[in-house]
Amino acid sequence: MTAVEQDVAVTAALAEWAAALRFPDIPAATAAFARSQLISTLAAVRAGWSHPLGRRLVAALGRPLEVDAKQSAAVLAGLANCLDFDDVSCVGHLSVSTVDVPIAYAADLDLSGADLLTAVVAGNECAARLTSATILGPFFRAQTAAHCHQMGAAAALLRAREAGAAEWVSALGLALGLHSTPVSGAVLDSDLKMLTATMPVRQALDACDAARAGITGTADVLGGDDGLLARLSGVRIPGGMLSGLGTRWHTDTLTFKRFPGSAYSQAAYDCAQRMYRQHGPIEAAAVRRIAVHASLLTWLLDHKVSGHVRGPLTPVTAATFCTGYGIATLLREGALGATDFTPAALADPARWDLAARVEIVHDMALSERMVRATSPLGQALRQAGPAAAAWPELMAWAGDDIAGRLAELGPPEDTFEHATMAIGARVELEFSDGTSVSEDCPVAIGMNGPDTRRDHPAIVRRKFLGAGGRPGVLADLERIDTLGPAETARVLRAALADL
Repeated sequence: MTAVEQDVAVTAALAEWAAALRFPDIPAATAAFARSQLISTLAAVRAGWSHPLGRRLVAALGRPLEVDAKQSAAVLAGLANCLDFDDVSCVGHLSVSTVDVPIAYAADLDLSGADLLTAVVAGNECAARLTSATILGPFFRAQTAAHCHQMGAAAALLRAREAGAAEWVSALGLALGLHSTPVSGAVLDSDLKMLTATMPVRQALDACDAARAGITGTADVLGGDDGLLARLSGVRIPGGMLSGLGTRWHTDTLTFKRFPGSAYSQAAYDCAQRMYRQHGPIEAAAVRRIAVHASLLTWLLDHKVSGHVRGPLTPVTAATFCTGYGIATLLREGALGATDFTPAALADPARWDLAARVEIVHDMALSERMVRATSPLGQALRQAGPAAAAWPELMAWAGDDIAGRLAELGPPEDTFEHATMAIGARVELEFSDGTSVSEDCPVAIGMNGPDTRRDHPAIVRRKFLGAGGRPGVLADLERIDTLGPAETARVLRAALADL
């Protein structure tokens, strides 16, 4: 089989599997994760909509569920993306497309709750496989990974419409054939980040409508020297698109954030919140230094964003990625939410005085734990095998013996039933009087692993209520897979009606 034939076969096989997926095919634990993903995403949308940036997006593009479904999906994606409060999987940010599209189309397509969750899972599994095949590329794609949003939006809508496999292939060819690459400096230094979800989602939905009308897309968009995988991949991961279909569910790797901001900062935020609870508000004058011992990814994020942090003049997006600002806010206020990224909060010099005392220190032991977990790199490195040695970011972890370190990781995981994410942190606070306190968090609350598999319904329950969601609506969302189309549409509207 030629390379092109292989690439065509990959797209066709993925389309055939996703088109045939039904709710009873989804394991109960995976469906439960998708239900929590829906609730968590609605909480992120609510948080984004409550923020001035979110309100400007709604003013520009329309109120979700009050404009047409396609426009609603695009606006919801931007709102979920606004404050980096969406959940993440082992390959990144799926929900801004895979959840928001079925929410937007639920009424038009008469989706039952089970239909909606099936579309979410289909979107997750397709978007995750594309993203996993390209994850060992440039650092800091994160929420700006347009290909993830394009695939997730297209797959979720096609599954919700019960499109045939041939329509799937054409729609994916159109959706992925025109790929945008956001400029990271522009994302960090302006309000662009919301649109890095809004625009790819809208583009993908337009592609689905075009395919439905008979406009054809290429079946080998992924492959060849000029295909999408070659353009996006620093390291090609063989078999990443199809391996484990129906047995290894990427939905099972979801992590649910308690705080707006990067997943790489959540453990440090847990530490800071514990310090506040033990010591009360902490002012900059009382502090000499705050050392955050963290993994390679947290350290890289700090270096990436540092040039865009300008105290009270810091843009909202850069602030959500700034671990120091989040820690300072938690040490002073005991909480970190949407209101902490408003102009008034960002203008507070006391927060930035304390943030200036935060130093991110790369801790090799924490990087070792991070890499050996499933997420966010362990599975990708295992799938890539020796080829991962070509990824530049690996040097800081592997050193000179890259081949040996990769071999130690062992084979890829056959299922994600026992998946883990281990982006830990240790925060040491040195006071001006010479005393010090420290907190250690190997795994943040909500991060994928056994505790989250047990507790994720309670975690997202608190998140939804904390974002102002009503208890009665939450109760209905928690049983959405039992609801018919009319009730499903009603509950989704109620989840956002008071904004």
